[in-house]
Amino acid sequence: MLPRTPELLLLFAVLSACSVELVCSAQQPQPLAPLRFHFGDDPGARLGWANPNFDDGAWPEGGNDGFPAPDYDSDGFFWVRSQIAVPASAAGTLAIESQTLDAAPHVQEVWVNGRLVGRYGNFPPDANPLVSPKMLVFDLPAGVAVPGSMAVIALRTWNAPDDRSESLLRRHPDPVNVTFSIGGAPLLHALAAQDQDRAWLRYWPKFTFALVFILLGLAVLALGIWVRERQLLLCALWLVALPAFFAFGPLRSLLTGASASTVYIVFLILNAFGMYVVVELTWAVQRFRNRIFRVVYHLCWIGLTVGFLCAATEMHSSALVLAGVLTGNWLLFGFNVIGSGANIAALLGRGRNRAIAAAMVLISVGYFLGLAGTPLHFEWLGLSFFTLSFYVCTLFIAVLLMRQTWTNWRKGESLRIEFVAAREFQQQLVPATLPAIAGWRMEAAYLSATDVGGDFYHVIEHDNATILLVGDVSGKGLKAAMTGLLTIGAASAVAAQCSAPAQLLARLNREMTRLQKGGFITCLCARIAADGSVTLANAGHLAPYHNGNELELDSGLPLGIIGDVNYAESTVHLTPGDTVTFLSDGVVEAQSPSGELFGFDRTPAMSTHSAEAIARAAQAHGQSDDITVLTLCFAEKAVPA
Repeated sequence: MLPRTPELLLLFAVLSACSVELVCSAQQPQPLAPLRFHFGDDPGARLGWANPNFDDGAWPEGGNDGFPAPDYDSDGFFWVRSQIAVPASAAGTLAIESQTLDAAPHVQEVWVNGRLVGRYGNFPPDANPLVSPKMLVFDLPAGVAVPGSMAVIALRTWNAPDDRSESLLRRHPDPVNVTFSIGGAPLLHALAAQDQDRAWLRYWPKFTFALVFILLGLAVLALGIWVRERQLLLCALWLVALPAFFAFGPLRSLLTGASASTVYIVFLILNAFGMYVVVELTWAVQRFRNRIFRVVYHLCWIGLTVGFLCAATEMHSSALVLAGVLTGNWLLFGFNVIGSGANIAALLGRGRNRAIAAAMVLISVGYFLGLAGTPLHFEWLGLSFFTLSFYVCTLFIAVLLMRQTWTNWRKGESLRIEFVAAREFQQQLVPATLPAIAGWRMEAAYLSATDVGGDFYHVIEHDNATILLVGDVSGKGLKAAMTGLLTIGAASAVAAQCSAPAQLLARLNREMTRLQKGGFITCLCARIAADGSVTLANAGHLAPYHNGNELELDSGLPLGIIGDVNYAESTVHLTPGDTVTFLSDGVVEAQSPSGELFGFDRTPAMSTHSAEAIARAAQAHGQSDDITVLTLCFAEKAVPA
């Protein structure tokens, strides 16, 4: 039975891969002489170290692990010489392949049998190191190498100053390991392209993880914008910035031909943004109050970014490059120390988000282990311990913050519903329209402060008189509004049985003392008659103003404090055109930015103005509480509303 088509394709792919590997192996001849290296440069390269007859016996040999890169204090140049056999089976156009395992961008020239066959990047004085692929292939001019013969290879390389220093404690870059091979040009170019494609495939787990987390970050960002939660917004930015940083690490090694300085600058910008978010997220989540450490934390990433930028853009060894590299590394160390210290303090302190602190401490473990020279050689799908711990811990942090945000949003939604209900109650406490009263003109103005308050006014009409209540409930919010509505309801019930202001307040006081627990209500009760007389009783409220003069009233205790209280009455007779103005304490307590109160000195003069004018004047002075103003004007005849 013949295999099915998918199985044939799979078998063909496996055999093709094996054949390619065999071809690759066939094109990797063993050198006939050991690799030898030398630091420094030869100005007369054609007549010197590139010459096939040059005696390099005094040069040190490179071992199996390669050889060290040039020291920072050197000029950055080094040469490598070797001899390899040209395959006898090679035909057509030949090419040389140079593989360098040094990941740092560099400039190089390749010489074969004393002839320059290829250059990558620009050497000093106009240095421009480029991001290089693992395999560089240069075509050989005709006659440079003969199949079946030996070829002398010379490699001239230059490293930028910032690539000659690796870490804070050890100024020794990774070793350089170079291999050469000569073969047919089409095959070597195809193998180089295949190796580059494999590099992309090798990094696909890193790119996939980064993309998933960036998409998650964008979703969290949308959620954070919707709920207006700063912690969630910072976490979203972290989810976007840090995976982009991690993805750009391998990506910059694949951007062959790009200027190394430009790529490194983008890398540092991503790193700086991620560090900024880390600082703000740590201080926001843990609610730290210490501003000094926060400023120092920010200065660390700013300083290291500036230092590394100076080192990356300078192509010549100088004190600036050395200072930039060392300063950047020390500030990176300080950044991680402060961050770890802050999160450890959060772990040990009360009232902190310990779960997030533990996750962020774990992220720093990889850095300190690497700094100590004992990195964890752990890798899963191409992800190192540091990267994997970041993804796991960041996912945990994001889930935790989203859960907290959801809980807070539900609480906020409940408060919002409560606030809407309180606003509806407020509209009943201070109605926008007032009933028309024969012979009187009535006007009211209400300007709310930030919170829902307990100011109220209410008109109760009788056959022979009209009852007017103006008051203020202690406290704010829904409870105050509900107490105000309760007061209005109780007053309406009491007013149906008695219309005398003093008796009404006494009975209303007993009812409110019985009904409410805690707090009090100031209330001014006025009985308005058709002949212009106004009978008043006061339970702790501001006295009204008659034609700009404060009326002298006996003020009893506010409602709801003691059950048995008697109130006194006063009567004032108005002539046509006279006004009576009722105010809440939000008018006299309006306070300017300098601390000056609107006070009782300005109020008498303003009390003859319209209700709207009085309220706006108090608001312009500096509103700190609800402002309620109600004015009565005796007109002797009915005035349409």
